[in-house]
Amino acid sequence: MSEPLELHAYAKVNLGLNIIAKRGDGYHEVDTLMAKVSVFDTVRLEPSSSVTLDVQGADLGEQEDNLAFRAARLYLEATQQDEGVHITLEKRIPVAAGLGGGSSDAGAVLRGLSQLYPKEVDFLELAKALGSDVPFFTRDLSAARARGRGEELEEVAIPELHLVLLNPKVEVSAKFAYENLQNFSPRLELDRLLESLKPEKKPVYVNALQPGVMLQDPYIREVITALRLVGLRGVMMSGSGSTCFGIARDEAHAKEVEEEFVEMYPHWWAKAVRTL
Repeated sequence: MSEPLELHAYAKVNLGLNIIAKRGDGYHEVDTLMAKVSVFDTVRLEPSSSVTLDVQGADLGEQEDNLAFRAARLYLEATQQDEGVHITLEKRIPVAAGLGGGSSDAGAVLRGLSQLYPKEVDFLELAKALGSDVPFFTRDLSAARARGRGEELEEVAIPELHLVLLNPKVEVSAKFAYENLQNFSPRLELDRLLESLKPEKKPVYVNALQPGVMLQDPYIREVITALRLVGLRGVMMSGSGSTCFGIARDEAHAKEVEEEFVEMYPHWWAKAVRTL
């Protein structure tokens, strides 16, 4: 039997989330720049006779509803594997926060099981069946442009960014965010966006989900205002929210702002991170 395996499941931010149209299959056509950042969940996989899940650091409800658990079941069924796996999930990424935590956990489980129980399998199909962000997290990419439902990935080199993430500990589901979408948007202008990420420039990205979520949730407006008031640039909501972020001048500035937020908003979650 194989030895236990430990993986990092990194969070992501969306440096622009353009929603182009509603597709015939019920999903939305997106065009987004996704970037992994330095906060992560820890996923430990231990060979077992069945699939079980132990979550530390968060209450995620029934294990059958958890993406990491579902990813394990899906992989083992697809590869006709008789063995199981015990998953220990140490949560640091906030839940339903627009940072891709659950999708990243699922991606880590798929990657880990391919090492524990190697077998030919269509990774992309498994990832797509679990969720639109999961394909990104099954790939060894720091940043990528994602199109289609999120499965059409193109690796992108971005400058190192120091960000401050701020979450009011309010959960926002992707379903809620998409139901409140106000308008569709044009395709991402990638070259222009990348140029605008350089120091001292004003990022030109947008998040098409942000206006609708802000209309319904006053906390998001408060978070956006707080990030702007401390002088961060490119302040925006990540994914479907509720986490918002801004770009700091450097690592020291990001850490300084994090400490300020921890003192000002003791019941919120604030984290200085960098892109990977």
